[in-house]
Amino acid sequence: MKKYFKPSIMLVILILTFCNICNVVSAAYGWETYDYGKFDKNTYLYDIGGNFDNIDMDYYNGVLKDMKSEYGIDYVFIIVNDYVLGSYDDSVWDLAALAREKAGYGEDVIFAAITTGPEERDYAVFTLGKGQQVMNDSYVEGMLDALIIDLRKNDWDGALLTFIDLAEKMTVSYINDTDSVKDRHGNTIKYKQGYYINNNDDYNYKEHYTFIDFMPVGTVIIVSVIIGLVISLIALGVEYGKHKPVKKAVNADYYVKDENVQMNVVKDSFLRSHETRTRINTSSGGGSGRSGGSTRTGSSGRSGGGRSGRF
Repeated sequence: MKKYFKPSIMLVILILTFCNICNVVSAAYGWETYDYGKFDKNTYLYDIGGNFDNIDMDYYNGVLKDMKSEYGIDYVFIIVNDYVLGSYDDSVWDLAALAREKAGYGEDVIFAAITTGPEERDYAVFTLGKGQQVMNDSYVEGMLDALIIDLRKNDWDGALLTFIDLAEKMTVSYINDTDSVKDRHGNTIKYKQGYYINNNDDYNYKEHYTFIDFMPVGTVIIVSVIIGLVISLIALGVEYGKHKPVKKAVNADYYVKDENVQMNVVKDSFLRSHETRTRINTSSGGGSGRSGGSTRTGSSGRSGGGRSGRF
């Protein structure tokens, strides 16, 4: 056993050192290096790279601006083809969160970001403040599922129309306290879990990712080696333990002497004679008593609602 101890320790140190080097090399995230100077708080629609086919930028920017005037929320849609993924752990959600911050948009936001690079086909919905209150997790999921119908067809125009349509409908749903909306494809998105009724074949295709899908090949190999080493050490410890010179007792009589324990009294003791229950009141958060979306913190350290994915 001793002759394998030092080589094992050296192997663990070597693996940990290599992992740290990999982390340093992949430390630059896409959201850290992206140029946010192209965004400003007075513009609500961006097409960087000429992705749209038949979208009148001025007209739809005006539509989003009018929605802000009416509902008090910044509705922003950006689609870019110059976003470079700096790490497989990167997220377009962080890109949206930082674009909101750097451009100077307000604290009430519903923000959609889409990247169309050859490898960075990602999308996200980021919400904050009133926007997060309007869009709970079910509405966020519903918007993402509606967007992906257009995105998988490279229909960038359709994705914009879907965003505008649902962002306003979901805001009105929150104000009027209704339980569902319909997207422009005819699918029902419910406010509570189980948010849509499938009326479209495009919904039948679902991709499922694990954390391994977002890791570089080298990292996967390293993790596999570490897991294999841990399993080997555990197996070695188990085998070593089997040969310890310890005699096992075969029954409990070995530990108990005759008439050494007597139980004459059984008594229940209570610490309290009564209890008081108080109802927890939830805040209305505006014209509706509904709760908003859950909060997450991205790799960039920014917090807000929403979610991201790939298409």
